[in-house]
Amino acid sequence: MGEKTEKATPKKLRDAKRKGQIAKSQDFPAAFTFVVSMMVTLAMTDSLYNNLSSVMLTTFKEITGPDLLPTITGMFMNSFYVIFICSIPIMLTVALAGCLVTFITTGPVFSPEVFKFDIKKFNPVDNLKAKFKMKTFVELLKSLLKIFIAAILVYTVMMSSLPVLVKTVELPVAASAQVFVHFLYEVIIKVGIFFVVIAIFDLAYQKHNFEKEMRMEKFEVKQEYKDTEGDPLIKSKRKQIAHEIAYSEGPGMAASRAKAVVTNPTHLAIALGFDKEYDAAPYILTMGRGLIADRIIKIAEDHKVPIVRNIPLAHKLWEEGKLYEYVPEETYEALAEILRWIASLQDDATLANTPTLQM
Repeated sequence: MGEKTEKATPKKLRDAKRKGQIAKSQDFPAAFTFVVSMMVTLAMTDSLYNNLSSVMLTTFKEITGPDLLPTITGMFMNSFYVIFICSIPIMLTVALAGCLVTFITTGPVFSPEVFKFDIKKFNPVDNLKAKFKMKTFVELLKSLLKIFIAAILVYTVMMSSLPVLVKTVELPVAASAQVFVHFLYEVIIKVGIFFVVIAIFDLAYQKHNFEKEMRMEKFEVKQEYKDTEGDPLIKSKRKQIAHEIAYSEGPGMAASRAKAVVTNPTHLAIALGFDKEYDAAPYILTMGRGLIADRIIKIAEDHKVPIVRNIPLAHKLWEEGKLYEYVPEETYEALAEILRWIASLQDDATLANTPTLQM
């Protein structure tokens, strides 16, 4: 088995996403929902205090009354109703925060394959192996560390606030409640910050780990290119788009839509198309020699399409490449370097001239 040194192709990432395999952190939404739920609860302190204290006073008053049995059902229903009404804002806010944070970190994910019946999921040997994976051990260690540090934070806050908390026995109920609210604020801020920091690091770790798990062997990448090249639906769609551009704008103008133009540097010009969401490899959008090559280069310069001067690559594409089809397999390595260079240019929106690369 070869070494997995290549980044996952867009197709592999799409297939993984369809199966529900994405880089996700359980800690990230959990940390934010914890902070949000606590802050909402504390923000509703006055309302919760008034409603719950009213229910408690009414309940204790009726319990001591002469007719307890006829009123016990009403007391229970009234208590349940008040608790339910008080909980609705907290539950809705927590649910909304959890969905929002998950959506921001993972994007829209719909994975119907997750719900398909698979007998392999009930294989006790595989399930046992999964429990002893390094990833499972890391998650366990991380959870224990979080609990330990959170307990230390709560303990330090409690010890520093202990003199004030002890004196609450001498204060009225309302004043005591204010002291406890202040204590909870301090606990939530410190524990919440700790959880959020851990969640950020965990998200970065999960993304790195997922990228590592999705890596491919060079053979797998080449095989995927071949398989995708042979897909008649993709090939037909690519040809249709290229023909539409050629007929509506002319062969030379197709260069304005190119991802890059490879030249030799004056006699040949090959415009390459590539969409990482749909294409397994770059394909030849248009190409020409002599005057047509000059026109392709001129149009590319006018539209700031990156131009790559590489004599061997240009000749290889000209001699073996076909219009509207993926480039020859032997050119993958050189074109991968070109695509990485183009990706590095996308962060610079202030390019005044057409970017060029001499190879």
